[in-house]
Amino acid sequence: MISEDEQHETVLRLYPVFKEEVYRRRDQMMRWTAIGAGSLVAILSIVLLVPAAHSLSATSRLLLACATLLLAITYMGIIWQQHNRHQQAKQQLIKIEQALGLFGELPRHDGHALYPDDWQNEWTRDRSLLQYIAVLTLLTGIVLVAILRPSL
Repeated sequence: MISEDEQHETVLRLYPVFKEEVYRRRDQMMRWTAIGAGSLVAILSIVLLVPAAHSLSATSRLLLACATLLLAITYMGIIWQQHNRHQQAKQQLIKIEQALGLFGELPRHDGHALYPDDWQNEWTRDRSLLQYIAVLTLLTGIVLVAILRPSL
């Protein structure tokens, strides 16, 4: 059986690891959104600016549209996966913070907790995934319109 001091030491060592993981996953979500948006803007630029793109056959346009849609769905899936991992790390971090007593009353802080109670549930109101997916969905729609309607 592990002693209480060893348990506390283990929790203290795990805390920065999980805190870094939370930040890393959020960073990955933003990075993949930027890469996906950049890819879609590049496709849009090519479709609109390259003269040969205007003379593509209907079959070629349909294939390009399908490839663009597949690309966008792939990026959204990667972002979704990073979001799930971010949430898992955040939940674990909150458990570690609870074990460290950061949500309990501290004597040196006038009986107040170091962290407010609502921080324990704040992650459930995170809407960043919706924002990242919305950006990619909007750009995908614009690209698909540009591909499928050559007269624009």
